[in-house]
Amino acid sequence: MSTDNKSALPLPEDRPYFDLLEDLHTPMMLHRGGPILFVNKALEKITGYPRGELLGVPFYNLLHPDSRELARQRGAARLSGESAPPVTYEIRLQTVDERHPCWVELTVSLISMNGLPTLVAAFCDQTEQRLAADRHDYLRQCMAQVIDGNPVPIFVLDAEHKVTHWNRACAVITGKSAAEMVGTKHHWMAFYPSERPVMADLVLSGTFESGIATHYQGKFRRSPIIEDAYEAEDFFPQFGDQGSWLYFTAAPIRDTEGRIVGAIETLQDVSARREAEAALREHQAKLEALVAQRTGQLEQANAQLMQSEKLASIGQLAAGVAHEINNPIGYVHSNIGALENYIGDLFGLLDLYEAAEPAISSPEQAAAIKARRQEVDVGFLKEDIPMLMHESREGITRVKKIVQDLKDFSHVDSTLEWLWANLHHGIDSTLNVVNNEIKYKADVVKEYGDLPDVECLPSQLNQVFMNLMVNAAHAMGEQRGQITVRTGRQDDSVWLEFADNGSGIPEAIQTKIFDPFFTTKPVGKGTGLGLSLSYGIILKHNGSISVKSKPGEGTLFRIVLPIKHIEPGDETPL
Repeated sequence: MSTDNKSALPLPEDRPYFDLLEDLHTPMMLHRGGPILFVNKALEKITGYPRGELLGVPFYNLLHPDSRELARQRGAARLSGESAPPVTYEIRLQTVDERHPCWVELTVSLISMNGLPTLVAAFCDQTEQRLAADRHDYLRQCMAQVIDGNPVPIFVLDAEHKVTHWNRACAVITGKSAAEMVGTKHHWMAFYPSERPVMADLVLSGTFESGIATHYQGKFRRSPIIEDAYEAEDFFPQFGDQGSWLYFTAAPIRDTEGRIVGAIETLQDVSARREAEAALREHQAKLEALVAQRTGQLEQANAQLMQSEKLASIGQLAAGVAHEINNPIGYVHSNIGALENYIGDLFGLLDLYEAAEPAISSPEQAAAIKARRQEVDVGFLKEDIPMLMHESREGITRVKKIVQDLKDFSHVDSTLEWLWANLHHGIDSTLNVVNNEIKYKADVVKEYGDLPDVECLPSQLNQVFMNLMVNAAHAMGEQRGQITVRTGRQDDSVWLEFADNGSGIPEAIQTKIFDPFFTTKPVGKGTGLGLSLSYGIILKHNGSISVKSKPGEGTLFRIVLPIKHIEPGDETPL
């Protein structure tokens, strides 16, 4: 602080008055528009200057440069006697440590001392209130910048249901600018053709339970993340050429005492997802119709035609399933990738918020944020959500693999042409197709040998593999069993064995198992054609199939096939 013009001035003689000012807890000062005549201990404390450095210094030197002109004008007015009542206004004082500003509310009174007009200045420290107000303004500015720059459409209402924030993304999706919406209570007009409360209005009015059920008619749910918040979807005919489905999330904004002082609402255009769901339902209906059609055809076919018709129907059904599933699976796979990116962005933003927590000077706000973070368990969400997304992606990949195996199993593109095929691949794809029939009853053990490609009808051999492995699974009792698949080569042929440790086949009926319509299963559980069709397919391949079984020990089917197809009549069948 400058001490220019400092001079030793005689103090007033009224000592009792000085003693009274000295004992006050309010910072006090006497001056005559120039040198300081008196300061009490309380003023020394808030400025940090000892009394000896203040006495005789021009009064305005104690003020911050930004406040001097205002104080000079007010002081001159008081000394001239223009206004008798005390004058109160806010100024900033100089302090020993300028890193800590000192804002005070100054009340100036005019008295006569020793026959001279003298100003009595009383100071009320307003530093904390001023800094708190500045912090509040700064936080509001930061909030406005974060909301406005967010790619998610967001708007905020205050306690009076007026719009305080309407970000650019919200303006784009609704066609209403922030200039039109901020400060108005007519925010409903951005979404609805007639007056109706938005979700944030229901938050503020405390009528969520009744209001949301009335206006959203069952298309809502309580948010699993934010307390007292809801999520809902609604259709808006005025959005776009065909209208749009919007997804809303609304949550309360509370003060440090838990009172609702505002509400925040986000929205997202989910029309594409709705279209994808509609397409999926349409594909499902077509698939069900196709299944019903094929089933009707199979029921009407006679036993002689079933050997060829059943295989063709299964191939066409597999192709239809693969084709119908591929499109919706593509939507889901793409959406999961996009959702992973969005979650990564949100977690990045959350990390920035957490990094900024130490800068919050209000203990109450810091405690509230910490309690909320612990309640939500942010750490768990950061671990669990990526894991869930990873599992979802694995599930979709698994479905795509099943579809591919289904196509491999059917070999619909091959019609009934003889092809060179890898039998191991055929067994693997068949196992994937019938996995649900086997996985709860038995473990599959593969003991593959070194097989060359075999000239065959792959889809028909896959049908044989399926019949043998499903029958083996059905032969298991209450205990979980084991199915063993072995392969090998012998000269110009290959052999395949399907063994199980199930209930076995009584010797008396082993000669009948390849007869059409013979079955040991209960009525309605089997047609008796599976092994008969398999026997015919193996004969068509100029091969052989045999069985060995003991009741209680299990069954083994052995198939032998020529590596190169031999037309019937060219050579004696194996």
